Amino acid sequence: MRLLFINSRPDAARSPGGDTIQAQKTQAALESLGVHVEARAANDLDSLPAVDLAHIFNIQEPEPAWAAFQRLEGAGIPVVLSPIYWDMLAYWYEMAVQSVSLWKQMARLLGKGTVKRIYLAWQRLKAPSKQDWQTQRRLLLHARRALPNSQSETDLLQQFFRLGKDFQRKADVVPNAIDTDLYETQPAPSQEFEQQYGVRDFVLQVGTVNPVKNQLGLIEALYDLPISLVFIGPVQPAYLAYGEACKARAAQRGRVIFIDHLPHNQLPGIYALAAVHALPSWRETPGLVSLEAAAAGCRVVSTSIGSPRDYFGDLAWYCYPDDPDSIRKAVEQALKAPRSQELRQRVLTEYTWQRAAQATLSSYLQALKAKPIA
Repeated sequence: MRLLFINSRPDAARSPGGDTIQAQKTQAALESLGVHVEARAANDLDSLPAVDLAHIFNIQEPEPAWAAFQRLEGAGIPVVLSPIYWDMLAYWYEMAVQSVSLWKQMARLLGKGTVKRIYLAWQRLKAPSKQDWQTQRRLLLHARRALPNSQSETDLLQQFFRLGKDFQRKADVVPNAIDTDLYETQPAPSQEFEQQYGVRDFVLQVGTVNPVKNQLGLIEALYDLPISLVFIGPVQPAYLAYGEACKARAAQRGRVIFIDHLPHNQLPGIYALAAVHALPSWRETPGLVSLEAAAAGCRVVSTSIGSPRDYFGDLAWYCYPDDPDSIRKAVEQALKAPRSQELRQRVLTEYTWQRAAQATLSSYLQALKAKPIA
């Protein structure tokens, strides 16, 4: 089988994220099964290789994904789709209640929770009138198969994009995964990191610094908690001001370390050295770094928005990104709990790129049998 992989996000090469890793690791695992895969950018489809199937990753920016889809379908190449999608309505509300006078005033009068429900219902009601929603829906309808990362994502896509029950029949859940070879042996806490930075048993977050990952919210929630915080990841270029705000507040708090980059093979020992990995994001599906932290035996605190519960169940602690008390409570509960091997073993057994590749290959075979949607 010959495949073409396309990440539709225009800045995927400049600013790699979870979608980039998912595509690259899936490609490597499929190639180990004897499948030939060529990867292209969405804007590099003037000439197409001879392939049996194309796989588009990410519909968060729908126009380049739809342009690629049309080019491929026009060339008679069947397309499957990894949506990697979760809506951002809760984040939009938080921005609106901070900066739009109408929503500010309503929140003061009626309470933030009540107004949030009004806002979310209003956004869902008007979504079908938006071009992005219409394009994303077309992609989901016309792809031969859809490969969401969880059943929760499948259900959200069906409901939000009004796809009907037929969508469930062509959706194959392919969970996200990690490189198990880095974690099969229990990682030892990194003495080198402890000696260099003088910390251990800290709260860790690995990932690009940007508002969706909510580093500032984590700093605020733990502002007076006597524990060190460590952030590993660069500031996303589009959010330099946010990065500066995080670092300014961190300087006021003290006991906060920012590290732009470390080799990936050093992370297992750092996860093992940390007390908790905390990711109070505005969405996660479920967060590859949370999977890695769990595989290293680190306690995991995750956002409640997205699909983390599908992966971690009752073996992690959950919080809401707009609620500092919720974040703090989740971290404090995790700190008090003993380390558990159960979540580590679940990740190493169920969330491997080999299993993801096998599920993906099975979906490809179904896609090649399916008739195109007119």
